[in-house]
Amino acid sequence: MTQCFKEHPIDDQRLNHNSTPVADCECKEVRLYGSKTLVTDVPILTCSCLWRTYQREAEKIVAPDGELIADPVERNRAINAAYARLWLHDRRFQWAGLAAFASKQVGCGLLHAADSIDLIRDEYEARQRLRDSRRESGILTPDRMSEQAGALRDYKEADARNPVPSVDFRSAEEDLSLVQQQFRHVYDMMALGNTTLFLDVYPLHEFYAKRGLKELKQCLDARVEIYGHPKFPVLWPVGQEKLQFGRDYPEVLLAFEAIEAGDIARSVEYLALHEQKNILQPTIYKDRQLTALLRGNHASYVTGFPSGVAQAIELTLTSQCQRVTDGRTIGFGSNPLADLSEINQRMEFVLQAAARFDQMLNDHNRNALEQSINEIVSSGSKL
Repeated sequence: MTQCFKEHPIDDQRLNHNSTPVADCECKEVRLYGSKTLVTDVPILTCSCLWRTYQREAEKIVAPDGELIADPVERNRAINAAYARLWLHDRRFQWAGLAAFASKQVGCGLLHAADSIDLIRDEYEARQRLRDSRRESGILTPDRMSEQAGALRDYKEADARNPVPSVDFRSAEEDLSLVQQQFRHVYDMMALGNTTLFLDVYPLHEFYAKRGLKELKQCLDARVEIYGHPKFPVLWPVGQEKLQFGRDYPEVLLAFEAIEAGDIARSVEYLALHEQKNILQPTIYKDRQLTALLRGNHASYVTGFPSGVAQAIELTLTSQCQRVTDGRTIGFGSNPLADLSEINQRMEFVLQAAARFDQMLNDHNRNALEQSINEIVSSGSKL
């Protein structure tokens, strides 16, 4: 096992017992029932104490200074590395190993959206420079022809790199065009889902790793109670109205019971269902704008129209974004009407990826998988 979690004094203390020796506790005189009485405040280790500690450890990964890492791509790399370290720490945490690759793929989507926004901006700015040059001095002014030729060349190069069709709407009051706004919405929603899922599942794994199944079962329903504490706020960017923090979903306990029983493949299925149904569905897949954009993207990719705009919905079990042809890339399918926001269709895709991951862990591909997971850790450690 690798070092994954920070050690805390409470890790080895008994639940519902004093966490500080009584002799070391402060004793003070108070008036009780009309008479002076000596009272000793003895701190007790409760389920809530444990959850606050382990939740805070997850928060430190995505918000090391108390604020979320501003760049969602950098935050994503930190999340990828944390998932990868979970699997390296305990190979029974197979869902986390798969999540390292799935989260990496989210990062690929973030990069695609960000690059598309930048390329559209480059084309727009190059076009504006060309228009300004022609407006100032006309098209055939001898002493400006070389400059205008350069501006035209820059525009053609930027236009060739622009991944979207030339038909795009840009309001004078908006910094981003309509297509850029669509890419930005996908970017923001993917980052939100990525962060929310991590803040939900990472503390569950740390609790189980340090306290075991018995206490996890005993404390699961207490996790929801730590939200809203004035002294110990919980970082929950999705918001309590959209998704209640820390709910005791049945799939969670079933997953860790399966881990305890050695049924690792079943544990992955339960955690995948929890991830998709309980967390991501309400967090991002109920957003109508996002689901419409995802459907349009998939249809465009499958049909090839318009060309060069869409990105494949797929999971590649390597540390890179590029798809491979050796069986390590799992695609969402070739049906242009497929809908990623529909939970059953999405679960079929996720379980297909889980089955392939499990198969590769048990054949000649295992070393390649481990190398990729270590590369994901290294990528996140560079932040």
